Amino acid sequence: MVNTGAQYVRSFISIIITLYTSRVVLLNLGVNDYGIYTLIVGVITMFSFIQFNLAQTNMRYLSYYRGKEDAAQIQAIFNNSVTTQLLIAVALAAILLACTGPVFNHLLNIEAANIPKARTVYYIMICSLFFNLMSTPYLANLLSHENIVYSSAVQILDALLKLPIALSLTMISANRLEWYTFMMASVILLNFLLYFAYCRRKYDECRHYSLRSFDPALFREMFAFMGWNVYGTMCTVGRTQGISILLNRFYTTAINAAYGIAFQVTSQLSFLSTSLTNAINPQIIKAEGQGNRARMFRLSEISCKFSFLLLSMISVPIYIYMPYLLKIWLKEVPEMASMFCRFVILAAQIDLLSVNLSASIQAIGRIKAYTLSQQTLKLLALPAAYITLRMGYDARAVMVAYVAVEAICVVSRVAFLHMNIKLPVRSYITNVAIPCLISIAINIYACHTLSKALPDEGFFVTAIISVAIVATTALTVGLRKDEREVIRPIIDKILKKSPQ
Repeated sequence: MVNTGAQYVRSFISIIITLYTSRVVLLNLGVNDYGIYTLIVGVITMFSFIQFNLAQTNMRYLSYYRGKEDAAQIQAIFNNSVTTQLLIAVALAAILLACTGPVFNHLLNIEAANIPKARTVYYIMICSLFFNLMSTPYLANLLSHENIVYSSAVQILDALLKLPIALSLTMISANRLEWYTFMMASVILLNFLLYFAYCRRKYDECRHYSLRSFDPALFREMFAFMGWNVYGTMCTVGRTQGISILLNRFYTTAINAAYGIAFQVTSQLSFLSTSLTNAINPQIIKAEGQGNRARMFRLSEISCKFSFLLLSMISVPIYIYMPYLLKIWLKEVPEMASMFCRFVILAAQIDLLSVNLSASIQAIGRIKAYTLSQQTLKLLALPAAYITLRMGYDARAVMVAYVAVEAICVVSRVAFLHMNIKLPVRSYITNVAIPCLISIAINIYACHTLSKALPDEGFFVTAIISVAIVATTALTVGLRKDEREVIRPIIDKILKKSPQ
């Protein structure tokens, strides 16, 4: 509970600051410069997916062997992860630098007058990527220890520092884009130093790193596991950023500002579900390490269900009131931003119906077939987007294809897990799919009806009603007996602390 609470506090602070600073940054940079920043960050993100997968791989192996209480193997895994991360960080930085010419000459559609500052942003973002990668082994170690409190504290500081950085743009008259990018990179460097210093002081395995302890056999095993994870994330990131580049080629950088706003909104909305996932995934992996597969499947179901329900509490009213909210949030709303936001929120909600079940594959370690068959499906959105744009359809058709592919992935994922690791489909349908769909159907109907009676200013009332509806439906039709036994003591504790 402490870990989950820390995640929620961190996420809440991050949401408030990000929403405000995004407005300030967009106003001060302008739509075109903000579009350039979003586009280049997207290009770098196409390579930085390795960071996420290394973190997941390291966390998986560390958590698995903590379940087995094998201290020697934990030390070896950490040493290998640091060495691997350093090699990959250097290699990626070199590749990105070598690709500077092709990126700006052939890949991106940027006006000639803006190319010099765009190149500066590109070089700074490469430095950011390097330090992000180097922080990964330390963050993974924190997660494997389930020390969410410290990692959340660093992330809260990260969010807080972005506020003065955004406000500083109002005091700068020239080179605002370059200044903003440099200061954001400085925050990433600080994060690395904080993770490094804390882990060195707190955990034994982090104090005894030695390059000579590199184990080629362990490296091959971990690298193979990571490689398939990398491919899976590459499909997801490639789909998202590939569509961004396609839109840039058929439109201008202005549409990238709208597209970037959509993914900012969704990343902030998903804080409840991702917080729960980060808190429960180490337990899923430890359960498999202890040989308790039934518990592992049960925890995967719980993660899947509550991630979906928690997001639906806020996604439904925000979807309905999106134009009004964007008008409040952004003084200058990019064209099509509302449309992009709605479609991306819908895709994220659909994905949560089954995506957290993939933690069971991560725990068992049989990810090759899963990644090849399931993650590749996400790339179908790219040819679909290209065909629709070439045929003269607008960006809305691109997003329809995006959502349709996400729905296909949900069904395919469940079928694959059943056939390969004996995921109990009936249990999933009974405990996850049906309760989730009933809850969100009731919530959509109620919020839509309220929105007709209450105009734009009624958003907050509708949002409160949405939370109440999801909570009520979850308690009445969504929770199994064992889940109620987990929730009831928490509610009793809150009520006892409430003033009488």
